[in-house]
This record gives sequence, structure tokens and C-alpha cells, in this order.
Amino acid sequence: MNFKTPLQKVILFSIFYFLFLLSFNNSPLYDQDEAAYAGFARQMLESHDFILQDFPFSEPHKKPPLHMWISAASFYIFGTTEFSLRILPALWIVFTCILTYLIAKHLFNEKIGETSYLVLATSLYFPLNGKIALVDALLTFTLTLGFFALTKIIFPTNLNTKKWVAVFWLSVVLGSLTKGPPIFIYLGGIAFVCLCFKQTRYLILVLKPWFFLPLSVIPLLLWGYFAWIKTNGEMIRWMVDWYVLRRATDPVFGQSGPPGTYLLLFFVTFFPWSSYLPSVFKNLFTYIKDIKDFLFKKTHTTPVLQIFVLSGLFFGWIFYEFLLSKLPSYVLASYPILAILIAKSYSESKSENFKKWILAVALIFTFSIHVFLAPFLNSMRTDTKRVAERWNLSIPNSVPFYVLKNYALPSLAFYSRHKLLVLDSIQDFKNIPNGSYILIDPDLFLVLTSFGLEAETIENPLPIFAYDRNKTLELMIIRTK
Repeated sequence: MNFKTPLQKVILFSIFYFLFLLSFNNSPLYDQDEAAYAGFARQMLESHDFILQDFPFSEPHKKPPLHMWISAASFYIFGTTEFSLRILPALWIVFTCILTYLIAKHLFNEKIGETSYLVLATSLYFPLNGKIALVDALLTFTLTLGFFALTKIIFPTNLNTKKWVAVFWLSVVLGSLTKGPPIFIYLGGIAFVCLCFKQTRYLILVLKPWFFLPLSVIPLLLWGYFAWIKTNGEMIRWMVDWYVLRRATDPVFGQSGPPGTYLLLFFVTFFPWSSYLPSVFKNLFTYIKDIKDFLFKKTHTTPVLQIFVLSGLFFGWIFYEFLLSKLPSYVLASYPILAILIAKSYSESKSENFKKWILAVALIFTFSIHVFLAPFLNSMRTDTKRVAERWNLSIPNSVPFYVLKNYALPSLAFYSRHKLLVLDSIQDFKNIPNGSYILIDPDLFLVLTSFGLEAETIENPLPIFAYDRNKTLELMIIRTK
């Protein structure tokens, strides 16, 4: 694997970008996160309020605003479509793959850089983050950009480090505005470990954190200040509780697992390259031994590379193994590092036939997922769009719908031209005006009518498959008398 000219590399990078971007990226929105973020972005455009995040069924998905601002800009430029929403996430994933290539090239050589790009771009899970407009693609890009800047600072090839200091703090600004704490955990953790060793301490001090760290959080604090004023502190208090305190002490959305969950996940998500993971972990134990020998004075050479790589894996992966909440996206920052280590083991392997077989399987598997599997999976997400479009045509758009909070279908809210007024509980039905339209499931309708609710059926029950909960909801429209 050796691309001899810059043009060959540009062609390779472009192929994967257009593969991630163009293969069925006009499919309906994912019911939960993606639809919520799209709703926030559209609401910002319509209201011209770029501070608040207010969209039906979407409260658990509030985040710092950068992803929503970028999505709103994409809607403004290209139109409010699924395709325009996903243009930039696909770009962030390809940029992350390119940064991985540059990091590997700087730490090792060109060949390992090219291979690490292919490992990341053709693995099972990582590229899929470019086909759904979540905050994770942008966050992973900012984390990897900061790691790349640290690579240039800690392993300098010239004395001009000012631009890499600027890139590092830019990544902190962007990362903090994307999701808050993860950028400080990851880059701050690596920098702190490097401060503990004499040979890397003066390189980290070039960052001047006592001056630039306060500056880098000003944009986040400004947004937080305006959000605090607009919501009387409610939104910021909720974010601190939900994204900091709850994630550390409780499972989120019921997704939890013991330490080691992500380790097992890597063997699936890096398929087919995961056959090299045993070799990678063997080399990591060697890295640990090198650091131990240095600490116990058995060697006088500071193992800078080993410290740098292990600290990146610790704060990008191991740290999250000990949180009760387990979501696959938490450890995305570790994927570029593991891809580089896999590429190194691949390049050092003597079995040429096996290497060719792995590469062939990776390429065939990647194109098969995007060209054949994606259409099948996309067909599972059509219900909310189909149902919303039917109601848009049959009922005047000026009519609002009352709906219970526990149905939780942000995608239905996105596709509906009717304003959805969300009720917290069944008791709230008694407070709505006569002649109101209500979205309700047939079972609850029977219960309410047995307690005296008078209403007529406007639209018969229609099934909506909520694939993220693996259940089918039936919703109908009634009008109270």
C-alpha cells in the first residue's frame, strides 16, 4: 500500500468522502438524537434565537450549541433537507481520517500513515458516524485536531511551534462549544501526564495554559451566560446534572456495562482489522514495561512516544470504562490512535497473503455496507415521515396537536407541519380546550373515553416503528367535543 503522488491521496480521500456523503444520505432522520439536533437547528433559523434549544421530545438531547449552529448554517445555505444536514458530519469523519494519516506519518512513516487512514475509513463502526448528523463526528474531529497539534509540539521537526499552539487552543474552543467536558478530559489529561515528565514538561509549557485556557473557555461561558439569563438558569443547571453528574453515577438511557465493555466492542467495531488487535495490545504492554523501567531507573531514556500514546488511550478509552454509563460514542477519540497502532502491526506483519486478504475484505465490506446494507436499514426509518406527511395533507397545518411527552418521537415533530404541544401527563388532558386535536394511542383513547372523554376520531391509528426502542407505536388523531 503505497500512494506515490499527492494526487493519488486526494483521489483516495475524495472517494471516501463521497461514499460517506452520497450513499443514501437523503434517508429519513433517525428518531432520537439526529432528529432532535435537526429540530434545534431549524428552530434557531425560524426564531432567530441561537441560544435556546426548544423542540418537542428533545429535552434530553440539549448540548452546547456549535453543532446546531453549523447545522442551521447548512440548512440556510443548502435548504432544510436530510442531505444538507449530513454534508458536514461526513466531512468531519473524512477530516478525522486525514488527521489520523498525518499523525501516523509524523510519528512513524508514510506507509503506516496511509494504512491507518484505510483502517479507520474501512472499519465497521467509525465511518457510520459520517452518515448521521450527531455531535460526535464534530467532537471527534476537534479531539483529533488537538491530538495532532500535541503531536507536532511534543515531537517537533522545527522550532516553529506557535501555529500548533494556536491549533491546539482552537480545538479546545471548538470542542468545548460542541460537547463541553470531553475535550478537557482528553487533551487536558494528555497534557497533565506529559507535565509529569521532565523531557516533555517544557514542551507542554509552550502551550501557556495559565493564559490560553481561560481565554479558550470564554466562548462557552458567554453562551452559558446568555442561556442562563434566558432560562433563569434552568438549562445550565440541567446540563450540569445530566452531562456531568448523571453520566458519572448512573446509566444514561439504560445503556451500561462493566469495565471491559469497550474493549470487547473494539473487536467488533474494527472488523476486519480487529484481527491485529491482539498484536496491538501486546505492543501496549511493552510500552507499559518501557515506562516502568524508566520510572524504576532501569533505563535513562524517557519513553516519550509510549507516554504520549498510552495517555491518549487512557483518557480517550480507559477513563470511560469506569463510568456506569456506556455509549459507543464516548470512546471515539481512541479510534484514531488504535487505527495507527493497528496499521503499525499490519505493516510489521510478515504474512503478505493475509494482509492482502484483510485489505480486500475491508474494502468490499465497506462498499457493501454503504451500497447494499444502508438502503435496507434506511427503510426502517420511513414511518414517522410517511405518517407526518399524511397528516400534513389531511389536516390544516394551522391546527396544533396535543401529544403526550412519553411518545418521544422527535422525527415526527420534525416532519410534521403542525405545532406539537407536549403534555407531561394524562392529567393534563383535562386542561386543553374543547375542539382540540390530540395525538393518542388507541389503548389510552379507550381508557380516557371510559372516564368520560368525549371525542371523535379524525385519523385512524397508524403504526410507527420506533426502531431505537424496537417497538411499534400506534397513533391516531382525535378531536375533543
